[in-house]
Amino acid sequence: MVEFALLLPIFLAVLFLIIDFGVGINRWVIVTNSTREGARIGAVGASTPDIADRVALTSNGLLDPADVTVRYVGDGDGAAERGESVVVESDYEYGLITPLRAFLSIAFDSITFHSCTDMRLELPVSGAVDNGGEVCS
Repeated sequence: MVEFALLLPIFLAVLFLIIDFGVGINRWVIVTNSTREGARIGAVGASTPDIADRVALTSNGLLDPADVTVRYVGDGDGAAERGESVVVESDYEYGLITPLRAFLSIAFDSITFHSCTDMRLELPVSGAVDNGGEVCS
C-alpha cells in the first residue's frame, strides 16, 4: 500500500504529461494544416476574407478569422502578381487540459503555437496589395 501511495503521483504526472503532449501536438498539426490550406487557396486567387474563413473552417473551431493574417510579398510594385508570395500566419494559445495546469501555471499559463505558410501565387489576385517585407518570421 505504501509503494502504491508513493508511485501513484508519479504515474499520474507521467500520464497527464502524455495526454497534454498528445493533445498539444494534435492542435499544432491542425493549426499548421489550416494555414497551409489557406495559403493554398490564396495561391490560386482567393481573396483575403475567403482565405481567413477557410483557415478558420479547417481548424475545427480552434481559430477565428480574426486570428489569421494574410500578406502578399513580392517585388514591391503594389500589385500581387503571379510568382509572388502569399503568406498566411496564425497564432493559437494552447492551455493544458489536465490537472497539471494547476502546478505548471506558475511557470507558464499557455503555449503559443505560431504557424506561417508561404506559397507562390499561381494567379494574380485582384485587389491584393503587395506589402513587401519578409516572408515568414
